[in-house]
Amino acid sequence: MQAALIHEHGGPERIVVQHIAKPAPGPGEALVKVGACAINHLDIFVRRGMPGLPVPLPHIGGGDIAGWVEAIGPKVSGVRVGAAVLVDPVIEGEGMLGETRRGGLAEYVTVPAGNLLPLPDEGRMADYASLPVAYGTARRMLLTRGGLVAGETVVVVGASGGVGVGCVQLGKMAGARVIACTSSAAKGEKLRELGADHVVVAKDGQFGKQVWELTGKVGADVVVDYSGKDTWPQSLRAVRKGGRLVCCGATSGYDAVIDLRYLWVREIDVRGSDGWSRGDLIELCRLVQTRRLRPVIHRVFPLSRVREAIEELEERRAFGKVIVVPDAVYSESRELSGFVQGGKQQ
Repeated sequence: MQAALIHEHGGPERIVVQHIAKPAPGPGEALVKVGACAINHLDIFVRRGMPGLPVPLPHIGGGDIAGWVEAIGPKVSGVRVGAAVLVDPVIEGEGMLGETRRGGLAEYVTVPAGNLLPLPDEGRMADYASLPVAYGTARRMLLTRGGLVAGETVVVVGASGGVGVGCVQLGKMAGARVIACTSSAAKGEKLRELGADHVVVAKDGQFGKQVWELTGKVGADVVVDYSGKDTWPQSLRAVRKGGRLVCCGATSGYDAVIDLRYLWVREIDVRGSDGWSRGDLIELCRLVQTRRLRPVIHRVFPLSRVREAIEELEERRAFGKVIVVPDAVYSESRELSGFVQGGKQQ
């Protein structure tokens, strides 16, 4: 099968697309034919190498997978061969698919059968593959951990990334006033089209003053920040008295500084949010099926151009999700027409 292998840690050039043997499902597993695989920052971190988390090499990244059940292993019941499925990337007791276990940047992948969610249709594989890490994280962060309700104001820091775009869309769906912070006017226009009530284009990375003015010098009910070190001090200052600051990651660095004066004077509630629940994914699939939610797809690449796909994300050119599909599937125009929902064929 065709697969994108990491033979050693480093830059995008360390990814080699080659043919390897197709895996066979073991007990309790299913073999999934990959229809679409979304790329996340985790794939970049794994490729570079993460201190304290050794990855057996060669490795295959990619955790957000939609496809079809190709075969099932022993001790598997209730799974139909040929069924369209979404894979929940969190493997109990192991970690993340594409991180601690080979992922979906390949034609086939083996996964625990219990991680399969049946899809209501198979015509929009890229839409469904976009959901787990970005939209699942956004939904839990906003609604479960952040407690966002209709009429509140939410500030989304890094709003043009996969999680950020999901927060903008789901925040509007929840009836909140959304202030989206981004790095360029062009991305800002796209965020307005998605429903952002206000857009703040960060000048030299500074957005706190503009947010403060937009909220009438009161601050926001909820601020979501998954950037970390570079943005945390300003995010803290953008929260109103009694508001919530929610974090689900730290793409710019973990060593963030907290000015404790803001924390106690405003009685700010700092909350962490980690991943999603199976219920989040089921609800998101329902929203996609009924077309209430249309995941934003930046570009779709064939697997043979996976380096270019990852560079789109790594060099911050992407707005929304970057999707990779196996070359054989990509070349079939009948199927590809169902992959692109608002994204670009490349």
